[in-house]
This record gives sequence, C-alpha cells and structure tokens, in this order.
Amino acid sequence: MGRTRPGHFRIFALIAALTLVHACQEREQLEKEAPVLARANFKVDRIAVAGVISDVAALGDSAASREIWSLQIGAHLGRDRFGKLPIVSCSEVRAILGPDDYGVMLDRYKDDGQCDSVILADLHTALAGKARFIVFGSIQDDHTERSEKESEDEKAKTKSKTMTTSRTSSVRLRFYDLSDQRLVWDHLTVGQSSISKEHDMTDVIKHSRKEGFLGGLLTSVANSAMKPDPTHPPTPGLEKSLANAFDNVGEYLKPRKHE
Repeated sequence: MGRTRPGHFRIFALIAALTLVHACQEREQLEKEAPVLARANFKVDRIAVAGVISDVAALGDSAASREIWSLQIGAHLGRDRFGKLPIVSCSEVRAILGPDDYGVMLDRYKDDGQCDSVILADLHTALAGKARFIVFGSIQDDHTERSEKESEDEKAKTKSKTMTTSRTSSVRLRFYDLSDQRLVWDHLTVGQSSISKEHDMTDVIKHSRKEGFLGGLLTSVANSAMKPDPTHPPTPGLEKSLANAFDNVGEYLKPRKHE
C-alpha cells in the first residue's frame, strides 16, 4: 500500500481550510441578508419549490421548460452535498394547487416579478404542515462568450490553439416565509459552464531560415490551407450553467454540522 507523503497532507489540509473559510463566508452572508433562513432548520421548516420562469426571450418560457428548470432546482438543493434537504418539489406543489391554479401562479409571478399577498395567503393554507418556505425563480440573463488561446513550445517546435465556448446564466431567486407571508431573501445567483478543445496547429511545412519574405509568406499560406483555423466548440447546454447556479445557492443553505 502506498504512503501519502507529508506534502500531500499539507495540501489536503489547505484545501479543507479554504473550503471551511468559503462555507463560513457564505453562512455569514446568509445571516446578514436573510437571518430568518440562516436560523431555520430546513429538516423541519422545509423549502417548497414554486417554480422557475424565464425573462429571457431567446430561451422562451414554455410550460415544459418551466417544469425542467423547476425540477432541477429542487433536485440540486436536495442533494447529499447540501445535507439532503427534504425539498417539496414543484410537482408536489402543482398537485396540491391543481394544474390550472399552479400555471396561473407562475404566470402572475412572471408578470409582477414577485408573489403577491393573495397568492402567498393561499400557499400558506395549501402548504400548511408541509413547508414553511417557498422559492420562486426567474432566469434573467443567459449569454455565450467565445475565446481562444494560442501556445507555442519552441523547444518541441509545436503550436496549439485552445478554443473555448462559455455560457453564463443568471437566476434571481426569491424565498418567502409562509408563516408570516413575507419575502425573506432576494438573491441573484450566477452559474457558468464551458467547453474547451485544443487543436494542434504545428506547421506541416517547416519554415527555412534561408527563405525570403515571399517564400515565408507562401509557406504560411500553405500551412494555413492544410490546417485552417479551428472552430469553437458548441455552446454548453443551459442545464449545465443552471446546475452551477443552483449549487451556489445550495452552499448558502447547507445545514451547519450541529443541526
């Protein structure tokens, strides 16, 4: 059996310490922004997912898309990584309210940008004994960026170009406390995902020191023809950037060890 060297122990300890510091910072921020949530025991004061809508025209806002996004946030907040919180899914909320009233609730949230007092009162009654908090989400931004990076190894006489496509999605989440029917946390979370691909751009025809300007130009043109500039990878799927955005929220809500 191999042995872990002392240096490795120091690395593991440093990673653990940085993780702890990051978790403490998120807890402190939650206590500052949403003290009610910071003090809650989500094993008892459960979180229900109302749903996620889109304010980005390019994404659309169909009922099918809403369901995918809404199920995704519930699945991520309920992961083992965040204490396996007993989340009340959007499917359960829809079953309790009925599909028609559920659709109207999300439509009104989209139109108003918030959950009004009448609907909060109805949710308080409908979810009594099942959840104390309910979260609504709206996708507010989704954009793609493309970049490239060239590198050259003079010793090995090789060249490469790395093409990257990144997607960034922003989701505004609003948590309401149904016990007194008020907003307790208004939070913007951002998630990013990217796909990179490295391409070998080493010259097929080597340049000669004796070649003149015209000869060098022709050699470069020939190399470009044999190895044209590569294209960027496809845009990552929306679910990947949303997953990272939802996981960022999970880090805030993760129960403390003594809970």
